[in-house]
Formats: sequence, structure tokens, C-alpha cells
Amino acid sequence: MCMQVNVMNQSTKRKLEDINSNFTKSFIFNTIKDANPQKSDLAVANLVNNHIKTNSHIFLKEPYKKKPSKKNCAKQPLSHKERRQLGLDTLKQGEVTFKELALIHKLWCEYVTQIGFKHEDLARADLHGCFLTVTKTTCPPLLRKSGIVAMESLNTFTIVDEHDKVHVLPKRGSVFSFVVNDTVVNIFGNNFIFRPGERILKKVLKQKKINI
Repeated sequence: MCMQVNVMNQSTKRKLEDINSNFTKSFIFNTIKDANPQKSDLAVANLVNNHIKTNSHIFLKEPYKKKPSKKNCAKQPLSHKERRQLGLDTLKQGEVTFKELALIHKLWCEYVTQIGFKHEDLARADLHGCFLTVTKTTCPPLLRKSGIVAMESLNTFTIVDEHDKVHVLPKRGSVFSFVVNDTVVNIFGNNFIFRPGERILKKVLKQKKINI
């Protein structure tokens, strides 16, 4: 009698396990199918069987994958070193004429008149288009060189004279002068050893005398 009860209990247990297994399969199948209606019944069934065999995780949706960030396609501006290597910071002979720069000089005179002649304003002014003359310098060959500023770098002014010749004038050790509305303005190059775009951020220095 006891043996019979034991057998019946084992049989009942197996039936219950089968029922639970079928219910689990059905529940998992329906859950995945509802979440992924685009998947075929065969694909969902394979997922369920694989889950039961390996006891692995099932994702109702595809796992979130971080999209690869698109690199900034916009080209970065060239550094000063790259510009020098490409020769963008140099002006070749004949590349621009004095006559062409004369139009820019006219606009520059109007620009300087608008900003005023205060020391602080002139120290931050853009000198492209200014007609500069070297009035004092520690390098005698540069004395009285004059022309319109075509380029300005950290340490130099590049000017074009009336004969369309290009001259590179070092700022250090030189005094430059220009005239606007009958007013003579002197520039001490030692105080202008900045790039044009940096001067507006720099504190104005007291004019330093240059021993010549």
C-alpha cells in the first residue's frame, strides 16, 4: 500500500512538472511574441527552448546598443605651426600690390577714426591696412622702411611698399609711426609682441623706451 502511494506521488509530481513546464513555455512564448510581434513563431520557439536548456536570459527587446558617436566632420582650424608649415603666414613677392592695399588703407583710416585715438584703443586696434613707417630701430637697414600692413604675426609686421616690394619688419627693437587725420601715432614694437587676436585680451603695457 505504501509502495503504491509512493508511485502515485511520483507520477503526480511528474505530471505537475510537465504541466508547469508547458505553462512556463507557453507563458514565455506569449510574452516574447507580444513584445516582438515581428518575430516568427519558430524564432520565438527556438528562444524559449534555448532558455530552458541553458537557463540563459531572454531579452523581451533587443539589448540596447550605444550608437557609435559620429566624429565631428567639421574640420578643425589649422594650428599656428601647421599654418607656418603650409606657408600661409608668409607673403610672397608680387602676391599683393600696393594699389590693392590702398583701398584697405582707406577703410582702415575710417575704422581708426571711429575707435578713437586713446592709448588703450590703439593698443587693441587691428593694424591690417595701416601705413607704417619705421622711425627708430636697432637694425639700421630697416630704418625709414614704410608701407601698408598686409599681415601681422606674433613678432613681425609684413608690409608692402609703394614699389610692390614685401618687407618683413620685426616688432622687437623698433618704433613704428603712422598718421591719421594729421595726428602722428607712435607704436613701440616691444609692447606689440602679441598676435592680432590676442591684443584685445591683454593688459595695455606702459610704453617702453628703446635704446638705439
